[in-house]
Amino acid sequence: MNFTPNDLSNIVFRKSVMGGLNEDQVYDVIQKIIEDYSDYIREMMKAKDQIMELKDRLSHYEKMEETLKNSLVLAQQSSSDIIANAEKKAENIINEAQAKCRSIIEEGNREVIKIQFEFERLKKDLSVYRGKVAAILKAQMKLLEEFDNIEKQKIPVD
Repeated sequence: MNFTPNDLSNIVFRKSVMGGLNEDQVYDVIQKIIEDYSDYIREMMKAKDQIMELKDRLSHYEKMEETLKNSLVLAQQSSSDIIANAEKKAENIINEAQAKCRSIIEEGNREVIKIQFEFERLKKDLSVYRGKVAAILKAQMKLLEEFDNIEKQKIPVD
């Protein structure tokens, strides 16, 4: 039987024959109080053990939560770093490609200028050679005319 505080305050002990309290009744009540107190202590210890176990579990879950938060932050940072690095690499690739294109265009322009210069030189050379060939042909024509004149001046022999 578990005593409540109200039960304890309402206990009335019988008087013994000699004017004191009934010793058996007092011992019975004390024994019941000891049993109740022992039960209370056991329940209290059990509750403390449960509280400690729950605190340990809570601490474990809080550590897991902190680890997960840290992992999430790290994953977000890693993701941001990966994106930033990818953007940097893409920008570098674009810059290198643009520089290479500019270099190819500049080289092409230099080659065009070189070819144009060579073309103009060849045109001049052709004009010079044309003039020389024309002069040679004129001289040859003149020689042929002179040869014809010489042939005409010869007396025919029959």
